[in-house]
Amino acid sequence: MRTVFPHGDVDAFEAARAELAERFGGAAEPLDCLLEDRFARDGLLAWWTEEDLERFLLEVAPRRLVVADWSAVPEFLHSWVDFLAGEGLLSSPSPVGALHRAIDRAVPGFLAAMADPASWGPEKSWSAAMRECGVDPADDARVAEFLAAVDEGAVEVDEEGAAEQADAAPAVWLPPVAVAEEEPHAATAADCPLLHRIRAVLDWVGEGRPVPRESDVDGLAARLSVDRFTAGLLVEWAREAHLLRRVHDRLVPTLLARPLSAEPDLLWSRLWQSFVLLDGFTDDGELDSEDFVEVVQAVLCALYPHADAVPLELVTDLACRVLDGTSRQAVHRAVTRIVDQWESMGALRRYETTAPDVLAEIAELVPADPDPTMVELLSAGVWAARGSLRAFGFLVPEVADLVPRPAELLALLVPECSPDVLAELVPAWIAHRGAPDAAAELAALLRRVDDPSLRLTALWLLERTGDDGVAAVRGLADDPVVGPAARVWLQARGASDDVARPEDEVWVALDGLAASDAPHLLLAELRRHSAAEQLDLLERVPTAGHAQAPEVLDTIARHHPDAEIAAAARRCLERVGC
Repeated sequence: MRTVFPHGDVDAFEAARAELAERFGGAAEPLDCLLEDRFARDGLLAWWTEEDLERFLLEVAPRRLVVADWSAVPEFLHSWVDFLAGEGLLSSPSPVGALHRAIDRAVPGFLAAMADPASWGPEKSWSAAMRECGVDPADDARVAEFLAAVDEGAVEVDEEGAAEQADAAPAVWLPPVAVAEEEPHAATAADCPLLHRIRAVLDWVGEGRPVPRESDVDGLAARLSVDRFTAGLLVEWAREAHLLRRVHDRLVPTLLARPLSAEPDLLWSRLWQSFVLLDGFTDDGELDSEDFVEVVQAVLCALYPHADAVPLELVTDLACRVLDGTSRQAVHRAVTRIVDQWESMGALRRYETTAPDVLAEIAELVPADPDPTMVELLSAGVWAARGSLRAFGFLVPEVADLVPRPAELLALLVPECSPDVLAELVPAWIAHRGAPDAAAELAALLRRVDDPSLRLTALWLLERTGDDGVAAVRGLADDPVVGPAARVWLQARGASDDVARPEDEVWVALDGLAASDAPHLLLAELRRHSAAEQLDLLERVPTAGHAQAPEVLDTIARHHPDAEIAAAARRCLERVGC
């Protein structure tokens, strides 16, 4: 079973939570609270440090849990640690005994926080007030009467504790990225076009001028050799960066304006940080300010992990998935304008690709009139993006942060890492625990989790542990799930006298197809083979017993451009009972 969820996969988390609850048994409310908080915090359900346990007792439980017996919560936490250790699931930099001592250390502070309503969250505050008034929080009619009494002042509720607070979003990890310099924007800032334009806006405002009308913006646009949209955006940007202020019907420079404009690196940072505050970033009214923030996050997430250029259409595709229901044209226009401004900062570069394979990939995303533009973050952009993504709440680790973390997290992030990061991360992760323990941890992961993508990556990592990895994979050869991949892996390396079984190759081929997380990637992987080879593979799929066979066949049936192969996939789906 999975215990690591680095990409906010709610459905997979819910399945794991249900399985953990069934295996653990009892203490349903504390367990739900613990797992929900962990999912939102970092998605590592079985990774527990002493600090994590203390935080749960001192902050999370007092904020959320309503229990009659407070002593039951530390007892539950002791049982949870023992359960994880006994099931072979626990990941921790500390021994089990140290984790139990950390729980005991936190008990006095936990009891004090449980007794202090100021430590309670809004849901707990309202629930407590209802129960004190004899109202069942599940009784909608009684709750409505209670809320009316609160509005009339007949019932007191702690307003500070009951203040609304948004639910935490699931944790999302991004892969580590190498940044060559500590503050690479300093070399870029002095000569980047944006700073020259912002200084020109300040000169245009002078000691103050009327808030610009449309004709004034046209004049500024001509002065700066930009379009009207960009001219208006620059004025708004200068205001959001606290360089300009509106006083009645005039714009005036702030006290920061002149000193800050003389410090290029500080001005660059201020402009980057205030970019997300810009309102009305599209002139068609289709995206609002909240949508714009979502698009900025999507662009950063699409570009940050990549050491090389990414198709602009792929960036747009990710933003469209985030803003489900918004027209692609509006999203593409917003993404293009974001790229325009970041290019003017020297944060990225773009060019038009002529590479046939890349053009084919773009055409699959956008068959009609695809944009051949490629976009790549430069050093200043990578450095700035890291800070912004962390401010947005993404988990953006350094290599050193991942070295002590569990194999499951490593295996899920490795496919997203660039080669230079892998060259540093993988040897450091293995050296931290020693090759024998690293191989054993990866082998245990392969026995526990049936996930094709994770399986391929874990086997790739095992190869980096040398002879210890070979010995560990030999121990997996008879496993009912990972056995086929283990046997093929051993035979390919000449590490086994046993010949892989005929069905093993089909299993491994299905692993490769299922690991392709988008239809166009799955089809690209399949179409590396001739049509005859594809048909032969499909005929052998129904008898392979692979868990992901129905999903793979369905994708081929619905998306393969060859009608004969699509029809063969549909027939195979019927044979597997779908």
